[in-house]
Amino acid sequence: MNNCRLCNHNQVELLIDFGNQPIVHHLLKYKDQNYDVFPLELGFCANCSFLQLLKPISPEILYENYFTISAWKNQPHVERLIDVMKSITGMDENSLLLEIGCNDGSFIQSLHKKGIHNCTGVEPSKDAYSLAKSKGIKVHNEFFSINNPNLPMEQNHYDVIICRHVLEHVCDLEEFMTTVGHCLKDKGVLVIEIPDSSWNFEYMDYALWEEHVNYFTLHSLNNLLKKYDLGIIHHETTLFSGRALTVFAEKRSNNNGFEHNSSNVEKWLSYGENWEIFKKQMGEFISSKQKAVVYGCGSRSSTFVNFLELGNTVFFIDDQKEKQNHFVPGSKLEILPWDDSWSDAFFLLGVNAENEMKVIRNRDMNIQQLASILPPSRYLPEFWKNIIYA
Repeated sequence: MNNCRLCNHNQVELLIDFGNQPIVHHLLKYKDQNYDVFPLELGFCANCSFLQLLKPISPEILYENYFTISAWKNQPHVERLIDVMKSITGMDENSLLLEIGCNDGSFIQSLHKKGIHNCTGVEPSKDAYSLAKSKGIKVHNEFFSINNPNLPMEQNHYDVIICRHVLEHVCDLEEFMTTVGHCLKDKGVLVIEIPDSSWNFEYMDYALWEEHVNYFTLHSLNNLLKKYDLGIIHHETTLFSGRALTVFAEKRSNNNGFEHNSSNVEKWLSYGENWEIFKKQMGEFISSKQKAVVYGCGSRSSTFVNFLELGNTVFFIDDQKEKQNHFVPGSKLEILPWDDSWSDAFFLLGVNAENEMKVIRNRDMNIQQLASILPPSRYLPEFWKNIIYA
């Protein structure tokens, strides 16, 4: 029996068992290359309703090298995010900032362009760290932990701590949040950006990722923050990698306990019950197409193909040259470049919603010959919409 990573209660119940799955971003150099698989089980806490993976993979295995670089992603919201940060935190050229999980340093570069130069990054993946270092960014190649002797952990040091698309990866939330509290100044601000997992049950989106061990909603994130004396002062959502939730939390004494929401449990149960229905109908939908191509080989589209066992019915295309001619663990599908011979295929859009229209226009796709597999999107198949709105 697993204890809940958020409230430590021992009533964490299995919701969906996706079977043994590979690490999808560890792409294969050749089709028959060996790879490891790990159990992927989604569960929820009966006490606080927090959604989580029951058996997370060791971070040392996942993040030694990351392969996926931030600069590859279209992030049109970043400039506005920094402007909002300035407005809310009051940060200026004298402020001390720390970004946890800074990847290749792209966000810190954007901060520099806005006149914010006292920035430090922490990045555990060697390849992403090396790229950040090559850009002249002050960065530590370490896991973020108060117990890490290789990190300078000054108490009450940083005015702003930034944590973008990191918290969903963290197995030990207690150690992570304790470290944040140690480093952040009193009245300092923690800026969190995470996938808003409420979209998973709203859209019956089953493209989970083995790296995302925590599935936060605003409700569960608020519970976590209050537990560590952080109070939300602003939150908003944006269209990025599905739907992203951005939260600004101030360090203050605010521990009022957990807010239970039993209605969430009903939503999780409905989500779990619809999985087999969804899997069957999606398989039938794709089998009805003569040549089905998944356009975009990211983590969500890769797990989607693996979970639904579509390796014999689809092809993968991706415009990222670093991915091309590699193979996806699990499906063992080769990642192919675009050429005009694909123009008569039925396209399954595996790009995030903020990129869909760009792809459709650039490739002159026929709207009648495509569907999205990554909500939110106008182009979900009709059977999928019927499940959502039933």
